[in-house]
Amino acid sequence: MRHPIDLEALGSLFVHRVAPVAALIHIGLSSSLIDQRARPGGPWQRLFPSIFLLSRAGPSREQLVQAALLYAGERSMLTAFDALYLHGMRSVLPTADAIHVLAPRHSRAWGHGTLRLERTDRLPKPAIRRGFHVAPLERAAVDAIRRTRSIADTKAILDEVAHYVGVQALRAELALAPRKGTTLARKLLGESPARQLELAVMERRPPAVPQARVPLAIG
Repeated sequence: MRHPIDLEALGSLFVHRVAPVAALIHIGLSSSLIDQRARPGGPWQRLFPSIFLLSRAGPSREQLVQAALLYAGERSMLTAFDALYLHGMRSVLPTADAIHVLAPRHSRAWGHGTLRLERTDRLPKPAIRRGFHVAPLERAAVDAIRRTRSIADTKAILDEVAHYVGVQALRAELALAPRKGTTLARKLLGESPARQLELAVMERRPPAVPQARVPLAIG
């Protein structure tokens, strides 16, 4: 018996042909039918838990990004290399590396092979680029720098992003970021004078206690 919904045309209803299982069930598909179509060799693909690509082809990077954001849930956003690319930066292009997504601390999603999920209490206000929620440019830059050890790539990112947001914005973001993975960027940008003073105070050792003078014995 033919299904009342045209399953072959269903993908056109969803952005990038990526659909959460809840949406598929809502329009009348059963869990068993969804699982059947997503079996190896079937017409659909499971990209993340409960997230499906309604196509045999791909997935493209855009489809993986869409799936990652749907899986990570409400208030999630892209950061690092994919976000830089969507902002229009071209110093370092995305590769086959995992998609880096920021999510609220309470998110129930987990990282996978193609998804680096970072739960955080410091979620910025996202921008929208090509329909995707992305971290602000300076946050995306710092998150990308945390994932590279290349001096050339780090310098290229800093130079390009500083042209748009300024060095002070990058320094301010670095001041809030973990020190791990950002040492090179801090050296290239130079710590702000206030930060240099703060670090000097924290790292200063207590002065040595003067030794009491002992009079020399005479005779």
